[in-house]
Amino acid sequence: MTTPPTEPLALVGMACRVPGGADLAELWRTLSAGRPMFGPVPEERLAGYAGETVGPGGRTAALLSDVDSFDAEFFAVKPRLAAWLDPQQRLLLETSWHAFECAGIPPSDLAGREVGVFVASATSDFRDAMVRTGTVDRYSMVGAVDTYLANRLSYHYDLRGPSLAVDTACSSGLTALALAAGSLREGAVDTALVGAVNVCVDGWLSGALAHLGALSPTGRCRPFAPDADGYVRGEGALCFVLRRLADALAAGDPVLAVVRGAVVNHDGRGGGPVQTDAAAQARLLRGALARAGLEPAALGYLEAHAPGTKLDGRELDGLRRLCAEWPGGPPARFAGPEGRLWIGSVKSVLGHLEGAAGAASLAKAVLILRHGRIPASAGVLAMDADLDVREKPPDPAAAPVEWPATGTPRVVGVSSFGLGGSNGHVVLEEAPAAADPGRPVAATLPVPISAPDAAGLARVAARLAEALDTADPNDFPGIAWTLQTGREHLPRRRIVPAGSLAELRRGLRAPADPEPPAECAAWLDGAEVDWRRWWDPPPRRVVLPGYPFRRTAWGFAPGRH
Repeated sequence: MTTPPTEPLALVGMACRVPGGADLAELWRTLSAGRPMFGPVPEERLAGYAGETVGPGGRTAALLSDVDSFDAEFFAVKPRLAAWLDPQQRLLLETSWHAFECAGIPPSDLAGREVGVFVASATSDFRDAMVRTGTVDRYSMVGAVDTYLANRLSYHYDLRGPSLAVDTACSSGLTALALAAGSLREGAVDTALVGAVNVCVDGWLSGALAHLGALSPTGRCRPFAPDADGYVRGEGALCFVLRRLADALAAGDPVLAVVRGAVVNHDGRGGGPVQTDAAAQARLLRGALARAGLEPAALGYLEAHAPGTKLDGRELDGLRRLCAEWPGGPPARFAGPEGRLWIGSVKSVLGHLEGAAGAASLAKAVLILRHGRIPASAGVLAMDADLDVREKPPDPAAAPVEWPATGTPRVVGVSSFGLGGSNGHVVLEEAPAAADPGRPVAATLPVPISAPDAAGLARVAARLAEALDTADPNDFPGIAWTLQTGREHLPRRRIVPAGSLAELRRGLRAPADPEPPAECAAWLDGAEVDWRRWWDPPPRRVVLPGYPFRRTAWGFAPGRH
């Protein structure tokens, strides 16, 4: 039976906080450099780790240096609760805010609406430490129970749609996205927030994984390599905002990529309780391509699961099986550079984020589409039309593989395979070309910025000015419109009059503002303004840096704060 293509969805917002990636620009620089973000695990994170039993695996990881830090005041979280919140909840609050900012959607615009929240996580180190030490507080439940990873976000933003915490082990991130895609396509929600998070702040799970033989005793991650000896754990949080593509284009959202197909399945008994199966993978990719209305030949890049174990080769077997069994036979050529299908794994740089692994892979795939190049310094593979796979060895000085535009949208696949046999695959297509940049009806535009207080306002101005130093002057209309309508207008406010990008940069760095337009005076006092009066028509919103949080260390050991 033929599967009809599904309605395309738009990924309109994306944010991250991972080692080497506090925002999207920093993440892309880290991926392009290809240097692994691995280092020794501090002893304070190894409580409960039975090293004498399990050996050296798990003593190296890709960790956030400030995983316990959080801007509690910004989110109106009282100090006692902040100390007892799972660091995963803290990370998700901040990353979700940045994802909405990236999408140009003020969170208050979504309050009270049927917005879905789907959050992936497969670990509970914070709660494990509580159980191991017998630590308890009246905030222990709401601070550490997994359901609050999603429910905390729905509560904070007053979102009324489904709110689900998802655990399918390593494939959780793509499973959460597939569930969100289903809700959007069936019309249950018009906007979905997909989050994924992983922290490594207790030693029990690292010890269990090392004893299983999953973790590299040498502290290296070498996807697809003959000497691969296990994966390296990683931590962080990522969030995505999705809408139906037609709705996103009509609303002027900044479309980062198009989700053409999202599918999940299970190996059944094909692989084993902790092993993957090439046949199930081929079936998974076949289903995702069918829902996308595409053939294997349309793929130019695959962001592979490939955690760096001896089972990585099965993923290549699954690809070969997909192509060999496709009606009409293998493709004459693929759509990637040089007619090949290029293959890489984010885990060689960020490690394996476990429940957030699929989300990290998704973020890398989106950035590849946006930049039109494939990072090569961490080592990539390339599959030719004869289905032979050739390795490009890791080389810190390797140039990226340029992926020139051809007039046909670039397409990538993203795979994630769960420890328990639950698998996910997403087919992404590059965003459609931007529409008319919009026409301002005045030579000078009022550009608003805001923050909770004066110190925050100064940070916002400085961060924005720095980011705009490398912006395209032609993007000024979209930048102004985004700041007018795509940000939450917080209590401390400022208007920067500008008629060009250069004027906006100078104004942001100026110690004092000129007199604001009279029609904006009320906005400075907290009133609403119809920003459309300055446009005919308004432009599409663009991606701008998020709010610079003022974080405080709250600890990650329950009861020690």
